[in-house]
Amino acid sequence: MILLETILDDDKPILGICRGIEFLNVALGGTLYQDIPVQVKTKTEHHQTPPYDIPIMLEETELYGLLGEQKMKVNSYHHQAIKQLSPKLKAMAVSEDGLVEGVYMPEKKFVWAVQWHPEFSYQTDENSRKIFQAFVDSATKK
Repeated sequence: MILLETILDDDKPILGICRGIEFLNVALGGTLYQDIPVQVKTKTEHHQTPPYDIPIMLEETELYGLLGEQKMKVNSYHHQAIKQLSPKLKAMAVSEDGLVEGVYMPEKKFVWAVQWHPEFSYQTDENSRKIFQAFVDSATKK
């Protein structure tokens, strides 16, 4: 929490992945579903086995601008999810059942977090590479 506060105060870039989106949301005042299968009535399988291809819809945000797509498939391997979104964050991607899959912090240079794992798919998925490149670019801009 102390490190997050310092990074946010210094407006350093953040890219949260899976537990990272959950931590960021809770640290900034949001809440979580602790167990999706128990707490959410959904037919969407968020705790998949390969090929991990859950469809998500992108909101009109910088992520949408970067990827140029309204829908995409991502790997999904989690049993927790954002319940109440922090008032400091905005959704940038949602699953077909309405769970938040990606967030950003509008007043910061680059604070993004995704529920999926682009580090698992960057070798075969251009969108995953673009997300990592956007993070690196934000860290190297003066």
